[in-house]
Amino acid sequence: MQPISSHFAPDLQQEFKDAIPRLRKQMGSIPFAEKDYTFGVSGETFRAFWHLSNRPSDLYRAWAARVCDRLTPATLAKRVATEEAFEAWHAHLVADLQKEWHSREGARLSVARQYKLVDLLIKWLSWYDFGDPAVTRGFEAHGHCALDRQTLTKLNECLSYALPMPHASMGNILTIHT
Repeated sequence: MQPISSHFAPDLQQEFKDAIPRLRKQMGSIPFAEKDYTFGVSGETFRAFWHLSNRPSDLYRAWAARVCDRLTPATLAKRVATEEAFEAWHAHLVADLQKEWHSREGARLSVARQYKLVDLLIKWLSWYDFGDPAVTRGFEAHGHCALDRQTLTKLNECLSYALPMPHASMGNILTIHT
């Protein structure tokens, strides 16, 4: 099977390649002690959550704070050392967020939202320096891209609009296999 990149529009593929050095320079560049408490998610993402008894930002940030409180450079290095370890950690974070959300809201997060929130947390973590270059390398090697309307639209553009979604949205992500 050919890699998906062989189907990308060449000019957009080059634009992406040109951005990689800048993105790599940002990873691991901020001391973790100087972290902000958005945990990588702003109000724009939370606007899609409605009919909740709690503010979604409060739910997410309380959960993310607990995740970060348990992180040490040594344990984080183990979690991102291999693809298998990263995927196990990622699955644990998704299940943990889902459990927290369900216990506080009595409802489950959609597949798209649970993965987006976890992937945004991991992206946010990747900008921080944990004092071990292996952590940054692990995030770069194994991290996921948070899928949302913007990334789905850009992916479809890169594939010359071959994906069957005229209006990309999180609703296009129905299962973990979508």
